[in-house]
Amino acid sequence: MGNSLKKFLASTAIAAMMATAIVPAVSADELEDPEYVVSYSFEDVNSRYADAVSFLYDIGAAKGISKTEFGTYNNLTRGDAAVILAYTLGLDTENAPDAGFTDLNPRVEGAVNALVAEGIASGVTADQFKPHEPLSRGAMAKFLVEAFDLNHLAVETPFTDAAGVFAPYIEALYGAGITTGKTATSYGTHQEIMRGDFANLLFNTINFYFSYSPFVIDFVELIDSNTLRLHFEEAVHEDFTVEEIAEYAYTLVELSGEESLILIPENPVLSDDRKTLTFDHEDLSGLEGVLYPDENGTAFDFKAPEAGKGSVVMEGQNSVEFDFAVETEADIILSANNGVANINSLQLTVVDSALKTDVPVTITLKSTDVEAAKDGEGKTWGTLTYFNNGVWNLVNAPAYDSIPAGNYVLEAQFEDGFDNATVLTMNITIQ
Repeated sequence: MGNSLKKFLASTAIAAMMATAIVPAVSADELEDPEYVVSYSFEDVNSRYADAVSFLYDIGAAKGISKTEFGTYNNLTRGDAAVILAYTLGLDTENAPDAGFTDLNPRVEGAVNALVAEGIASGVTADQFKPHEPLSRGAMAKFLVEAFDLNHLAVETPFTDAAGVFAPYIEALYGAGITTGKTATSYGTHQEIMRGDFANLLFNTINFYFSYSPFVIDFVELIDSNTLRLHFEEAVHEDFTVEEIAEYAYTLVELSGEESLILIPENPVLSDDRKTLTFDHEDLSGLEGVLYPDENGTAFDFKAPEAGKGSVVMEGQNSVEFDFAVETEADIILSANNGVANINSLQLTVVDSALKTDVPVTITLKSTDVEAAKDGEGKTWGTLTYFNNGVWNLVNAPAYDSIPAGNYVLEAQFEDGFDNATVLTMNITIQ
C-alpha cells in the first residue's frame, strides 16, 4: 500500500496517538490509580494491553464484546480481524470488488473484500473465508506483513514451527522485532490468537511502521517553520528514489503540552551527494516542541520571543518594576527629580530558545509629548544589549541621565533565529 497508507495513518486520529511510541507504556500501578483515565470501560484489560486497546478503541477500529469486556483473552475470529484491520488501514470497504466468498455476512463482507483486493488476506478455500473461525497466529502474521509491506525484513528465526506458507511472514515479523514468539523456539503458528494479543501486535506494527528507516540520520536541520532537512550518516543507496526516501521521513511532533501530530513530507529534494533530504511540511509557526524523525528528538521553538518583567533603578529611589506578562506592551511610571529622570538602569527580560542575543536591539522613539524631544520621533532612541538569563540592559549614555518629564512611547523589536519577531512597546511616563 506504500505511501498512501502512511498518509492515511498520519492524517487520522492515529497521528495524535503515536507519541506512545516514544513514551513509557502504562504501568499496572497507573492503571489501578483511580485518577488515571482511559477512554474505554472494559474491566478485562490490564496494563499489558492498555495502550493497544486504548489506541484501537479511540480510533474506532475495535469495540468490545460487551460494554464492560473487550474480550482480551477470547480468541479473535477471522471476520473480526478483517474488520479491525480494514478500518485501521482506511480501506474502501464500500466499493471493493466482490472476492467471491459465499460465507460472508454484511458486517464483515466489505472489510474482507477490501483486504483481498489489496492482497493482504485470502480465503481458507476459493469460496470460503471462514469469518467465524478463530484466526491463527500464522494467518495473523500474513495479515500484518502484507498490510504494512514488511516482507523485506524477513530473517531466519529460531522457531521450529515457522514452516509452510506462513514461514516468510513469521520471519518478517521476527526481523522487525514485532514478535518474539510464544517461547524461545516456538512461534505458535497454528495456535489461535487472542483479541488482546492481536491488538498488541497491530499496535506494535503501526509504531514500527512509523519509526523504521533504513537510513541513519546524523542530525536534523531546521530551515524554517515549514522546511526540514535531514542529514544522513551515509549517502542513500541509488536503489531508493527521492519519493521512497521521503516515505521514511514522516516525522512525529510532540508539542508543548500533550498534543502531537505527524509531519508529512512534501516537495522532497535529495542533494546531489544523496546525503541530505530537504522537504516542506505543515507550518509550525507559533509552536514549540520536539521533532522525532527517528528515536532522537530535536527541539524546536517557532514561537515569537516573549517578554517578561523589567525594572528601572533610580538614584535615591526604590526600583520601579514593570511586567509585560503575556502582552507586548507595558506602562512604566517614573518619578521626576527637578523635572528629569535618570533611566540608565533600564533593563527588561525577553526569552526564547532561539533568541538572537549576539546582536544589539535598537529602541525607537515612536512618539512623545515633550517638544524638546519631538525631533527624535521615528529615530533610534537607544540600544539594548544582552546580559544573561534573558535580561537585556539599556546601554548607558549621558543623554539618559536627564530625561525631561513627559510621556514617551518606545519600541524595540526582538527576533529569534527563525525570523520570528516581537515588537515590545514601553509607555514611559515621567512625572
